[in-house]
Amino acid sequence: MSTHMEKGRAAYAKMADACDALVKSGNWQRVGASDITLFLNMYTQALLLKMALETDAISDGLKRFIAEIPSRDVLSIGKASCEAALNIGHKNRSFAEGTPLLLRCCVAMDDKDGTNSASQFVDGVSALLYAAAEADGGMNGRELNFITAYAGGLRTFLMSRAAGRHAGVQGMLRRDDAKIDVPGGAGDVHTEKKAEAKTEQKKQEAPEKTLDELMAELDSLIGLDGVKKEVRTLTNLIKVRKMREQHGLKIMDMSLHMVFTGNPGTGKTTVARLVAKIYKQLGFLSQVQLIETDRSGLVAGYVGQTAGKVTEVVKSALGGILFIDEAYALARKGMENDFGKEAIDTLVKLMEDNRDDLVVIVAGYTDEMHDFLTSNPGLISRFNKYIDFPDYTDDELMAILAMNAKKQGYIIADEANAVVRDMLTNMTLGERLDFGNARGMRNTLEKLVQEQANRIAVTEGEITTDMLQQITEADARIALEMPKEAEAKDEAPAAVPDQPEDNKEESAPAADANA
Repeated sequence: MSTHMEKGRAAYAKMADACDALVKSGNWQRVGASDITLFLNMYTQALLLKMALETDAISDGLKRFIAEIPSRDVLSIGKASCEAALNIGHKNRSFAEGTPLLLRCCVAMDDKDGTNSASQFVDGVSALLYAAAEADGGMNGRELNFITAYAGGLRTFLMSRAAGRHAGVQGMLRRDDAKIDVPGGAGDVHTEKKAEAKTEQKKQEAPEKTLDELMAELDSLIGLDGVKKEVRTLTNLIKVRKMREQHGLKIMDMSLHMVFTGNPGTGKTTVARLVAKIYKQLGFLSQVQLIETDRSGLVAGYVGQTAGKVTEVVKSALGGILFIDEAYALARKGMENDFGKEAIDTLVKLMEDNRDDLVVIVAGYTDEMHDFLTSNPGLISRFNKYIDFPDYTDDELMAILAMNAKKQGYIIADEANAVVRDMLTNMTLGERLDFGNARGMRNTLEKLVQEQANRIAVTEGEITTDMLQQITEADARIALEMPKEAEAKDEAPAAVPDQPEDNKEESAPAADANA
């Protein structure tokens, strides 16, 4: 057996051992080792295909590695052509997005039982990726960048989790570690976005923006012309509905639950926050609050707990909007016995019971959201508003970069802007998908600022205000690893995934962006 195959199977065995421990301890959500093995196999193949998409190519050796390393070739990679394998990877990319469910379960077990399975799982993932990089004749620059970013992100998650362990948090955690206490006690929802919801509630003490101000804020967002049109239509619909009510005319029952589809970083969360404020001004909702959650905030780790967890989350959102990101993760194909189905069934009932004072917005990739909406006969009928968020064009991304740089007090030289545009133009399809639209532009600005700081820190003599503001072509080329020879693009670093979203002109965080 070749060395890389031996390394790959040893790495997979580490991950499988952690999964076995989950089943034996009772911390896995489903009954039976075969279920967790299926999930592990799908995650393993989706992750390896995601790395292959980084180079927009897959060798026969790597395809064989992906097909043979798991205990079962669940995605039928071995039978597919190299091109077809990449397409399979694209369709199943959601399995490799964010912090893996299996890792979150390992963290929950470690918290509860004092074990070390999460670290073992991450070690296995890292070793697996390095072995896969050897399968096609040696590691290239983009593979190394992918491994560093992905495995490093998992280790950062573990370190953040360890730092907060004193809080005694129970249950599965998502990739962010902050939390907001859900009224009613039983179901703490763990997510940084929940903490943002708490901040939003505090903002209610300040004077609320008028409807005109909110619509102007919507219009100020870069791009999203179709989205803005849809939101205006919904706003006008509610306005006229209230007018008919005031004139004693009949008003139709209406549901304003919505489906937001599109790739990461296209503004879904930002628009949802604005919609919550607009609906409050129109009198359709009693609260401005937007409660954000995902699968880990709705699905519990034990039989009989999921319904209660969903109920508590919905209670916390009453009067406002419940925003469920990556909602398709509740209804994964091949995982029909998963507790996600119980979460969906409970959600459908609660949406009906609270239809007069709750709006639910579900968001995710376009194709995967179809599977979610058809997973329950009553689910798709609850949603009659669909808004698609297209990827930003290069011009829009450059405008986002300029807007965020201006907000933070930086001036990007024309030559530096040209370097950034070259980076966008020369991206492969896989790189563009992972770039993250506006999130990627925020990451790009952060890299530019960091490199400018490296240059100025070693500059001798007086440092002027202009020098502190200016980002040069040299800063951009070093930050983005874009030497003047365009063909050196292959060494461009992978974008950092899973960053928070924002698309508002008055955003406070450094280098914030449309997202």
